[in-house]
Amino acid sequence: MRQIDDPDMLEVMTSRFRIKLFSLLFRIGPVTVSELARQMDADPGQVSYHLRQMQKHDLIEDVPELARDSRERWVRTAMGGWAVAGLETPEERAAVQAWTSQWVIDQFERLRDWERTHMTFPEDWQNAAFGGSHHLRLTSDELAQLRDQLYAVLEPWRELTKSRVESSEATPDSRPVFLFYHAFPEDP
Repeated sequence: MRQIDDPDMLEVMTSRFRIKLFSLLFRIGPVTVSELARQMDADPGQVSYHLRQMQKHDLIEDVPELARDSRERWVRTAMGGWAVAGLETPEERAAVQAWTSQWVIDQFERLRDWERTHMTFPEDWQNAAFGGSHHLRLTSDELAQLRDQLYAVLEPWRELTKSRVESSEATPDSRPVFLFYHAFPEDP
């Protein structure tokens, strides 16, 4: 997981368009800029501009070995997960808040899309998908321990995904899977 300590990088990712573009790129990448533009229903020049902004912060990278000629540009995400750390000034906290707001909106839009379309997926995928909520009573140390345990459970799956994405050799029956969770204290 990459530690993010640059507020400028977070500001780049407060754009709804860039969040959607990054998410799509992770799901289908590596891919050509033309294909990204087609799937985003956007102008290729607009997509290229936003990709350049993300590339300045090492969020995406070119994959020139896949290009058939000098006009074709292939790109992929350059990292898996993010963890924000060390951003303490008021300006930095504002950047974190702006990015977090967009990130949460994106997560719930994706959940809403799944709920709206899940019946169109094959039955085995419908049965494998899951969701839930739990109300726990924990100390802050216990919550941190739970977080660390969840990260440890997910790490082999993240590594498997990373190897498939980097090699472009996903098994024929695999699909991108979106997993999100939040755990936080609430006032009684």
